[in-house]
Amino acid sequence: MSKIIIGIHGLGNQPQKDLLEQWWIASINEGLVKIGCKGTVFNFELIYWADAFHSQPLNIDETDKDSKLYLSEKYYPAKDKKEIVEKNFKTKTLNYLKKQLDGFLFNEKLHTNFPSFTDLLIKHFFKDLNIYFTQNCVEENKYDCLAKDVIREKLHEVFDKYKKAEIMLIAHSMGSIISYDVLLQNQNEYEIDTFISEGSPIAVPFIYGQIKHSIVGNSYNDSKLPTPDNIKRAWYNLYDQEDKLAQYSALQDFFEPNKYNVIPTSEIVKNDYEDNGIENPHKIYGYLRSERNAELIDEFLCRGKNKVVVWITKKFKKLFTKQ
Repeated sequence: MSKIIIGIHGLGNQPQKDLLEQWWIASINEGLVKIGCKGTVFNFELIYWADAFHSQPLNIDETDKDSKLYLSEKYYPAKDKKEIVEKNFKTKTLNYLKKQLDGFLFNEKLHTNFPSFTDLLIKHFFKDLNIYFTQNCVEENKYDCLAKDVIREKLHEVFDKYKKAEIMLIAHSMGSIISYDVLLQNQNEYEIDTFISEGSPIAVPFIYGQIKHSIVGNSYNDSKLPTPDNIKRAWYNLYDQEDKLAQYSALQDFFEPNKYNVIPTSEIVKNDYEDNGIENPHKIYGYLRSERNAELIDEFLCRGKNKVVVWITKKFKKLFTKQ
C-alpha cells in the first residue's frame, strides 16, 4: 500500500500554497538528515485553508512591513548549533516582551473568572478560530457559506484522494483543531495511520471549552473528548516547553481512548526556529525539523528499518557533542 504524508497548516494568513508546501518539505528533510536518513523519498501534500479567510496570500516579495501581505518569519534552514549569536538589546527586549504577552494571554484564572474577556481574546488574537466556529468565509464567488464548511471540504477532497493509501497526518496549531473536528465527524469514512499534532492549542481552556461546546453543547461538564476512531496506530502530540500555545500539553488527560486504544501521547521537542534573532518556539518549521518528528516519519515510512542508522547517528552526535 502506498503512503502519503498530509500536512495542514495553522493560524493566520500564509504564503501561497506551493511555496508553503516547499518549506514544509524542506523542514522535514532537515529533520531526516539529522537522524541519518538523508535522501528519504516520501509523498507529501499540504492542505491549504488560509484562502478561506484571506483573499490574498502573504507575498514573499513585499518589502513594506506595514502591509497586510508582508511575510515575516520565512523559512530558514536551522543554524549550526556551534554558531554563537550575540543578541543585541532590542532582540532580547522583544523576546522578553513576547514571553510576557504569552503569559498574559494564557492565564487560566483570568479566563475562568472573566469569560467575557475570553470571548474578546478569541475574537482579537484568534480571529481564524472565531471565524471557523461562527462566521462566513471570504472565498470568491461564494456569498453564503460558513468558513467551517469550506475548510472541511478542503480536507475531504485530500482524504478522498488518498483513501487507498496509508496516511500520516501532521497538523500544526489550529490545524490540529480542524483535523480533530473533521476526523471526529467522519469516523467511518477515513483512516489515519498516524496523527501528529504539533504546537497544538487544543487543550488551552478557552479553546477546549469552545470545541467541547461545538460537540456536546456544553463547555463546562467534566467529560473528556473522544479520540476519533479512525486514528488507527498512534496520536503523537509534539510540543516545545516554551511554546505557550501548547502549554496545556498533556492531551492524554483531556481525551478518552478510541476503539484501537489510541490516546494522545505528548512528547517534548526542541523548536529551534528564529527570525533575525527573534525566537518563535511555535513556528512549524522548527517542529518539522525536530529529531523526534523525523523519527516518527521514518517509523511511518519504513516501519523501523532505519532504526539502526538512527541509533548510530545519535551515538555519534552525543560523542562529538561531548568533545
